[in-house]
Amino acid sequence: MTEQTASYKHQVVYDYKGNPLIESLPVIWSYNEVIDMLSYNDGQHDGERELDAHYRMHCVHRLFRYFQPLEQHIDIEQRLSRCIRQGYLHRNPQKADYARALDEGHKIVNMHGTYNQFNAFHPTATGFTIIGMSGIGKTTAVVNILNMYPQVINHARYHDAPLVLKQLVWLKLECPPDGSVKGLCMSFFEAVDRAIGTDYFESFRTRGTIDYMMVRMTQAARLHCLGVLVIDEIQNLSLIKSGGQAKMLNFFVTLVNTIGVPVILIGTSKALPILQSEFRQARRGSGQGDLIWDRMKNDYIWEIFVKSMWRNQWTQNKVVLTDGFRDALYEESQGITDIAIKIYAMVQIRAIGLGNETFSPSDLHIVAQEKLGLVKPMLDALRSGDKKKINMYGDIASISIEDYYKAYAALLNYGQAVPLKRNEMSLSEKAVLKLLELGVEPVTAKRLTGEMTLLHKELRTVQDIVRLAYQKYLAGAPPASDIDCSASDLRNADNYESLKEAGAIQSIEW
Repeated sequence: MTEQTASYKHQVVYDYKGNPLIESLPVIWSYNEVIDMLSYNDGQHDGERELDAHYRMHCVHRLFRYFQPLEQHIDIEQRLSRCIRQGYLHRNPQKADYARALDEGHKIVNMHGTYNQFNAFHPTATGFTIIGMSGIGKTTAVVNILNMYPQVINHARYHDAPLVLKQLVWLKLECPPDGSVKGLCMSFFEAVDRAIGTDYFESFRTRGTIDYMMVRMTQAARLHCLGVLVIDEIQNLSLIKSGGQAKMLNFFVTLVNTIGVPVILIGTSKALPILQSEFRQARRGSGQGDLIWDRMKNDYIWEIFVKSMWRNQWTQNKVVLTDGFRDALYEESQGITDIAIKIYAMVQIRAIGLGNETFSPSDLHIVAQEKLGLVKPMLDALRSGDKKKINMYGDIASISIEDYYKAYAALLNYGQAVPLKRNEMSLSEKAVLKLLELGVEPVTAKRLTGEMTLLHKELRTVQDIVRLAYQKYLAGAPPASDIDCSASDLRNADNYESLKEAGAIQSIEW
């Protein structure tokens, strides 16, 4: 996390003059400056194509740092820039209102009051929400943009007046998997401690009611001049039992309307019903609106993305980008950037491992068939354009190419003709796909399948696993964190690695 000493800059916008919290921020960047700062496309360096294959296998991983700014990224940066500055307008530590607000908060904390007791003073915060499916780059974009700003700014003196203050410009949290308010509070305190060296987390780890912790969160946000609070994975609120989601969302509204901290919420389409029913109504009239981030279409934006990415190529034979490659990559990724980048990495790994040192559009289809089996139902739903089917999946399961890399890297070491392909799915994979067809969410399907195969080792058919897993799903299965499987987890066995090498255990990434 970045930390720097305050350096006060001349403000062009009149409203921002005379406020040390705003004057210490970086300048307001232009469109082209944002593109230059966000871009990461190191590409293939001179001479790297002539390196030995095992070196080039390492170079391929440079692709995962590739970042091409698009229209959405510029929009988000501009919104965030306005958010932080507008939120600071009436939170000037040089003004009497700031000291008065801190005193008010201190009294509420000592009286063990509730966060609803905080009085609003000129709220100017304008938060927004970012909604889109997993894998399209929402979190990566926001993290990259946040990192353009220092997280902590140390103030000592503002012009001729002393100003001892650690300004917390931004804070990013993830909504807990169980959607609990307490979990969010603890994540907040842990993040603040990590950024500025306080000890809030230890103070509340074993004590403190939720209401009291929320009061302390509100006071901490005031005390440390929090510029913006980003909450990721907001769709986890859908897991909260009656009343919980309303409580958490109302707390976000309190931060916005009472102390002026903008709140940015990030989530998948599953979060829309919650936000529309609770949060949007509560914050009506404020905010910059929702940003619905759809996957890329096969148009000029996709062409820019692929053309820029194509520089990252390490096969000995240069493969020229054609319309056939662009269309094949889109067909297999459906415009989801995470999947597109991984397919492009895998097709190079395969070409280097096999010694072909080149690839064609048909090879993109081959690697997708070899590796994307578990996300095929989601991608098929996107291809169909059927909103009912698309909404069924909500998230795209994450993909790891580590096992794919190992399979083809092995060719370099042992000279095998062709790596073992996973055309035949394991029992667990087949069970997961069946559960997905029944409408079970990907993460839940994976967890329930794992539990059933672990607890019922006698099961030998897909139908038996699916039947028990689906019964548990309908009955309301407890979160995976409530189940202690460590005693019977094969990964804890002494001979785990030898079992993997013998092929008795499959390495599966979901």
